[in-house]
Amino acid sequence: MNKRDSTDIIGGLFLTALGLFFVVYAQRYNMGTLNRMGPGYFPVALGSVMALLGLLIALPAWFRAGTGPDVSWKTLFIVIGSVVVFAATMPILGLMLATMLSIVVSSLADNELTWPGRLLLAVAFAPLVYLVFIFGLGMTVQVWPWSY
Repeated sequence: MNKRDSTDIIGGLFLTALGLFFVVYAQRYNMGTLNRMGPGYFPVALGSVMALLGLLIALPAWFRAGTGPDVSWKTLFIVIGSVVVFAATMPILGLMLATMLSIVVSSLADNELTWPGRLLLAVAFAPLVYLVFIFGLGMTVQVWPWSY
């Protein structure tokens, strides 16, 4: 029996589902017209394109042989855990320290990275996160524990 390319099937169907979610959720907003786009126009357009691209990935994979996905559960849980750590510590530690802690936790998924490398990565990326979210996006979040 020919084994299907389940990696591309799962990935394509995930993209399709995500795109359809955006299309359905964005229906709450005013679509506007092509000349005067409303807040729902762009998410619907991008969601539609994403869903279509997902189908273009999944459908050919149904007829193609491939291997199953090789999931590294340890890496998956560490990366998801780092997001949880960021969400839990952000209100307490502020953006900079929560980012650094989250980067250190997520870097535990890489067995080849040393502790000095993890700390250097955290110290180097935290200012970039600050620049993007505070200056670039203009978000007002607690930057340090002593802020506010």
